[in-house]
Amino acid sequence: MLTYDADRATRLTGTSASDCDITMMRKVDHSPLEALAEVANALYHLNAQGLEKKAHRQALMKAGRAALKKLGEV
Repeated sequence: MLTYDADRATRLTGTSASDCDITMMRKVDHSPLEALAEVANALYHLNAQGLEKKAHRQALMKAGRAALKKLGEV
């Protein structure tokens, strides 16, 4: 079950978009299911706070697609 964690989302979106991308892609390699949950959490946080952060959203969506692809291969 997913639970909303504002602190985790803030730590992720409070960095540069490049750092967000690198962090999430590493997480996808290590644990795609956790990465997918973190993507959902961060996107929910951005939407709830009304934050645009287009580059962060793109990085999160890239990681989400990669996580789904990796889960589909297993």
